[in-house]
Amino acid sequence: MHKVRLVHAEKTQLLSTSGEEKPKRLSDIVRDECPSLGVGATFSQSPFVPGGHAQTIYAFLGYYAYYAHSLLYPRFTREIFRLSDGGTVALDWALCENHTKRPIVTILSGVTGTSCDFYVRKCYNEFVKMQYSVLVVHSRGCGGSKLTTPQPFHCGLTTDYREVINDLRKRLPDCPLFGLSFSLGANIMAKYIGEEADRCPLVAGVIVGNPYDMYKVIRHLDSKLLSLNKIYDIAILNFLKTAFNENREAILQAPVVFDEAKIASSSTIMEFTEEMTRKVFGYKSAKHLLDDSSSGPFLDSIRIPVLFLNSLDDPICINSLITYDKFASNPYLVLALTDHGGHIGYMGKTWPTSWVEHPVSQFFKAMLKYNAPSPQ
Repeated sequence: MHKVRLVHAEKTQLLSTSGEEKPKRLSDIVRDECPSLGVGATFSQSPFVPGGHAQTIYAFLGYYAYYAHSLLYPRFTREIFRLSDGGTVALDWALCENHTKRPIVTILSGVTGTSCDFYVRKCYNEFVKMQYSVLVVHSRGCGGSKLTTPQPFHCGLTTDYREVINDLRKRLPDCPLFGLSFSLGANIMAKYIGEEADRCPLVAGVIVGNPYDMYKVIRHLDSKLLSLNKIYDIAILNFLKTAFNENREAILQAPVVFDEAKIASSSTIMEFTEEMTRKVFGYKSAKHLLDDSSSGPFLDSIRIPVLFLNSLDDPICINSLITYDKFASNPYLVLALTDHGGHIGYMGKTWPTSWVEHPVSQFFKAMLKYNAPSPQ
């Protein structure tokens, strides 16, 4: 059995309930009220899905099963949200009963992610049981929506999510807001929470499979020519090219000069970012955009409780990029490490069974309880 390890500051933040219970430190709340992460908690990968690559690919293939299921049993209602610059994002809602008072979990998925993602659906099922509403926020031009301005999305773009959250605060002021994110969405959400600092309107967040350093992650994927990692590089690159082609007319309206032949012939994510994305957003190079987009430097500024989940055998967001020093110094952060799980796979037990929804739902339930102003 492989124990779940927690990394955090020596003294984490004190949090309070609205009752008469004494304030409690964040790390103690996680240990006492999150059984999947507490003392003696373990995560062991399924013997049928051994290793980081198998875990990652299995979860990816699960998307197709849940996509087919969603066609037969749609559980989300779509809203097209108009942004201040004229752009739009697709919001998929699943409202609980008495939804004007109950918590809302906002979800940012991975670069190719939608509300049909395996891990999104698994977490959604838990939130339904808890009577929480769910809102999946898609990136511009993704999730079946089209761009309405020349601006697409990129790996550190937080403005769109910020507008959605600010609108929710106005529309549903009595609903506690939580943030859950995966992979690329994890980077965006972690960066957003850090940018907002003590102004962040979220009660708490869970960040799963965060890259921390976008430039080094992309270099890692692009450079592994004879590795299984190249599969992920090709898959992400193909998604980016498809998104460009589907929104070509809108993107070409940007006041910059594109070389469409070079965009089409890009053989790595870095080349595509250099030829298209960084130009739209006015960066001098792909590296400049990726460095500026990384969430790692923003972890110091986070001022709400945030749980990070990372697997040490993640083949994409590799262990060496985890910013352990940030977790050791910021009292609002807790990092939960598992030996196995791949990139947001987390298939445990004998027959492959998803695990990630359990620590996520347990943490949010605990944070809702400890959502009162607390002493410093």
